[in-house]
Amino acid sequence: MMLNNFSPHLIHEKSVEILTEVGFCVPEGNVLSRLERSGFIVDHDLQMVRLTPEMVESALESLPKNVKLYDRSGETPLPFGECSSFMGAGTPVNVIDLETGVRRAATHQDVCDLVTLQDALDQVDIVRPTVTATDRGESSDLVEIVEMLRRTSKPMVHRTLVPERVDAAAEMLFAIAGGEEAFKQRPFFATLYCPVSPGYFTPENVLCMLRWAEHGIPITLLPMTMGGATSPATLLGELVVINTDSLAWIVVLQVLYPGIPLLYGSVSSVLDMRTGLLALGSPERGMINSAAAVMARHYGLASMCGGFSSDAKELDAQAGFEKAITAVPLMLERAEIIYGIGAIDAGSSISYLQMVLDNDLIAGLRRMMQGIREHDLAEEMALIKSRTPRGTFLDTKHTLRTFHEHWQPAILNRDPYETWMTKGETIEEVCRRKIQEILTQHQTPRLPARVEAEMERVVRRHVSEEFHFEP
Repeated sequence: MMLNNFSPHLIHEKSVEILTEVGFCVPEGNVLSRLERSGFIVDHDLQMVRLTPEMVESALESLPKNVKLYDRSGETPLPFGECSSFMGAGTPVNVIDLETGVRRAATHQDVCDLVTLQDALDQVDIVRPTVTATDRGESSDLVEIVEMLRRTSKPMVHRTLVPERVDAAAEMLFAIAGGEEAFKQRPFFATLYCPVSPGYFTPENVLCMLRWAEHGIPITLLPMTMGGATSPATLLGELVVINTDSLAWIVVLQVLYPGIPLLYGSVSSVLDMRTGLLALGSPERGMINSAAAVMARHYGLASMCGGFSSDAKELDAQAGFEKAITAVPLMLERAEIIYGIGAIDAGSSISYLQMVLDNDLIAGLRRMMQGIREHDLAEEMALIKSRTPRGTFLDTKHTLRTFHEHWQPAILNRDPYETWMTKGETIEEVCRRKIQEILTQHQTPRLPARVEAEMERVVRRHVSEEFHFEP
């Protein structure tokens, strides 16, 4: 199926035109001076930076083309290039309470529980804290990283809000990996930052990205453009903004830190002109981010794209519809990472129930994406001939051996109506029961005691209030 019919070369050329003629803003004086010394064209008064075509070409040549993301043990890489991996969303300040169904402020305990849930769910490939620990104040980002490192053995993604805490996070990552070089060889953590489109990163984000780059930790450039507001309303025009914002910092990071591993991302969509809100459940969300995946492939980079999204406020038909229409385009374009598990309400809330149902939906979508592959039909032909007319295949060894290929949902219900009525259990209740089983029974492999002790020591240096690891 031809999903996108545009020229990546055209988008690249238009991005280079903007970056060479207009440039992008770097609102930090010391960084501007550093860029000027490195050959960038800098206007200190306007805080604008321009590139040359030669700089772009040289930076793209230095890009590492086979960036991997491993599990915490450093043993198993994600299958980039083969199929899409799914990642938890993040990190709103709200969560839908598991017991009451009411939206409330997310807490440190929610971070722990939601990470544990993602670690247990078999279709979640990459873990995020998914919510902000609002009861941890300014140091919430570091606490979220700590709990993620302790409670999942899967690959992880998160960010810090101030550069000082980057060093603390890196120290813990290296302690787990067995040293800085060991981590760089098999990274199990990547960070991510969103520009303010078009052409601007906050000073804090700029400094954080540079600090992560000093440590050699993979960075995802993740534009969140709003078609019709922070970019042109046409999807092609929006794609130019997405690519320009990403390309600018691909060049900066490769010039300052040659060979730094990067991922190309987008969590963009279009503005709903009726409500003035970013429509994350719109078909355009899947369309524009699948186009970003095409651009990532054009540069030889892995992609992290927003999809599997919904504007619904609860577990309902709208959520199911929107999750599907925003994920399928990305799966068709084989985006390496699809971002959005557990998110509802245009990404402003995380739902425990939705996270568990999302796990079931992903399994079904993955089965669909396998398609029908050609194989030797000799056995099937013999069966069809022997059972024609009006024969059954139910009692054959072939059926017994092969029916396991069919997807069986864990949450969605296929019971006859009478059985369903007798059980009297809604999808919400099935999800809630599953969650309670996981939170009471699931055990993530523990880190060595010496590593946890080192992590606790690091966190206490940066967290103002008393901090102790909970079981």
